[in-house]
Amino acid sequence: MKKIISVLLVALCMFSLVGCKDLNKHLTLYNGVNIKEYVEVENYKGIEVDTTSSQFQEYFDAVYNDDVTNNGLYSIVKEGTVANGDIVNLDYEGKLDGVAFEGGTATGYDLTIGSNTFIDDFEEELIGAKIGETRDVTAKFPENYQETSLAGKETVFTCKINYITKNQTVEESYIKMGFKTSAEYKEDIKVRAIKNYLLKTVCDNAKIKSYPTKESKVITDELVNQVKTRFESVGIPFETALAYNGYTVETLRQEIMADTMKVSLATYYIVVAEELEVSQNTINSQGDGIPLVLAEMQAIEDTAINFVYNNANIK
Repeated sequence: MKKIISVLLVALCMFSLVGCKDLNKHLTLYNGVNIKEYVEVENYKGIEVDTTSSQFQEYFDAVYNDDVTNNGLYSIVKEGTVANGDIVNLDYEGKLDGVAFEGGTATGYDLTIGSNTFIDDFEEELIGAKIGETRDVTAKFPENYQETSLAGKETVFTCKINYITKNQTVEESYIKMGFKTSAEYKEDIKVRAIKNYLLKTVCDNAKIKSYPTKESKVITDELVNQVKTRFESVGIPFETALAYNGYTVETLRQEIMADTMKVSLATYYIVVAEELEVSQNTINSQGDGIPLVLAEMQAIEDTAINFVYNNANIK
């Protein structure tokens, strides 16, 4: 009898090991990758989070600001003047020596004044403009601007201020976000802010050894394409938009590699180390229309950070 029990126990252990190994065989991302060859993550259990600190308040505010942007939680202001920090919706046309140039025109563009999104002096010259006003803004392109025909040239942009958007407060937004009370909404923001803090801490504790070539290219290509699609959807050529923000396609790829890939590798390390299952439901919940590689990457991140959250020391 003891021998039979021993055999059954060994068989059970072997079944368990096989089961754990195959938990995420449905994933296309990192299939066959030995993650420990690429990254090591230390101290991801028992992370302390002080939700009363000023540092945590910054995380809370950042989560709410994302909600504002992604869900239109703002009021439209149609009277008044432009001030630093305002989100201004404008139409603009850029001209060099009186002639419009490619990539210098947009309609209904949302620009945050003071964000340094556009070339020097552009945003500053809009301060004080009245809503509804059309104003010419003179700005000079950098000497090292990628488009050589514009490099170092002074350009005039004719700008029409359509309206200004103001962020609503949590108390004004909770119903639109699907919550019964503002307290429930604040708690939801708090949980997401904690998870963002934990993710940042996990990445700070991650040591990247190298990047898996195939997976890095697939993820980077998809994210670059997402950025390109976003700019071109508002009528701005991709490379022009990158140049406005001081990027080339290559430097954008490098930044994605340094930031996004670190997050992806670190969270997949936790999934493997803790034998966590990335469920198909979690992948499907990322939303319709999201490319599979990005849905799986986000599902891996969610699964890992939920584990870290459940094992954190939250005050």
